[in-house]
Amino acid sequence: MKKRTKSIIAGLVVGATLAGTSLIAANTITLYNVVANGVKIVIDGQKITPTDANGNAVEPIIYNGTTYLPVRAVANAFGKAVYWDGPTYTVYLGDMDGKLEYPTVELRDLESIADEHSIDTEPEDNYGTRYTYALKGHPNQTYEYLVNMKYSKLKGVLYVNADTSSIYTSTFEIIADGRRIYTSPVLDKTSRPIPLDINITGYNDIKIVFKGDMSRHLRFSDAGFYQ
Repeated sequence: MKKRTKSIIAGLVVGATLAGTSLIAANTITLYNVVANGVKIVIDGQKITPTDANGNAVEPIIYNGTTYLPVRAVANAFGKAVYWDGPTYTVYLGDMDGKLEYPTVELRDLESIADEHSIDTEPEDNYGTRYTYALKGHPNQTYEYLVNMKYSKLKGVLYVNADTSSIYTSTFEIIADGRRIYTSPVLDKTSRPIPLDINITGYNDIKIVFKGDMSRHLRFSDAGFYQ
């Protein structure tokens, strides 16, 4: 890929969107005089159509003379993985400081040998952050994976789904080879999202268990195994 093209795209990506919203920032701002006027993206002579994580078209915008592109579309064009960490308002592209920051494999792409996957394709937590996908919880829902000691980390975000009005509580557990290696705090409708980074080095069998009456409102989002 030509260096000049990389420089141009890198400049445009600053402040760009991940999945279709106007801007990503820890402090929400409202933009005025935003122009969406059929901006085209061409990389090395190849036109690309920007889409979000669900394959829906996303429109580039112009604001105060600066062009903003959907970061996922540009990253995909360069063959870079994209990961949105909602709780920290961080977009990861490819590797970060030499460490793999995107799952080696996403949980939704694996077969659960216990309960079948129940997937939320438009997940949002009770504080308004949206995610790419989520495993849904139900009372005593168990997802189980045979990973054959191939991975060192299980990462994702645990949270209560948006607009939950339940008066009940729930917990979430991770069990590795029969040993409980993580138990969440008791979660209710006011609980904040919890980013998880669990060491699973040397384990073969990983279970994810949703427990309690409010489990149907729990979500485990953007989760995956890391080598």
